[in-house]
Amino acid sequence: MTLQMQWITMALMLSSGLLLGVILDTYRVLKTRFRLRGWVVSLIDLLYWTVSAALVFSLLMWSNWGELRFYIFVAICTGLFLYYQWLSRQVIQGIRWIVSVIEKLILGILRVIQTFIWLPLIQICRWVIQLLKWLWSLLFVLGKVSLKIFIPFKWLFRPFYHWLSPWMTPLIGGLKKFFYKIRTLWVKFRKKDE
Repeated sequence: MTLQMQWITMALMLSSGLLLGVILDTYRVLKTRFRLRGWVVSLIDLLYWTVSAALVFSLLMWSNWGELRFYIFVAICTGLFLYYQWLSRQVIQGIRWIVSVIEKLILGILRVIQTFIWLPLIQICRWVIQLLKWLWSLLFVLGKVSLKIFIPFKWLFRPFYHWLSPWMTPLIGGLKKFFYKIRTLWVKFRKKDE
């Protein structure tokens, strides 16, 4: 391995140590922000170390075909040390700021959806329900009025009643039961509204 390749490897391992510190701080900030506990933390720890090992090994393969020497470990540890000495606080503040901006953006989008889609949809549903109630009341009143209009002419239908009685009696009884059920449901519905 040439001296130039050793310097490239050293620089890459220093930068990978810095990058490992950034990833670890990001993970710590997100873990405290979202209050991760239990098996999720263990799973993310395993994922972190797997990604870290893959990152270091891929950089090592790219820079010097995977030759592992002592100075590589020294370079990674030095990169981590330098990161935690000089950059950790600023990176943590930046990550917190980015997370808060993303949260505010998501909350803003949700408020827009609620204001311009959800609330108008609820209001339209209320209007449709009120319209249906009004139409049902109108139909009910018209039915009562039409019955009162046709009751005086009941004597006109008496001659036909004897012929139609075997078929009409069950039909009229069924209609009475049906309208009685509808009326009781309507009364319950109105009481629930009030």
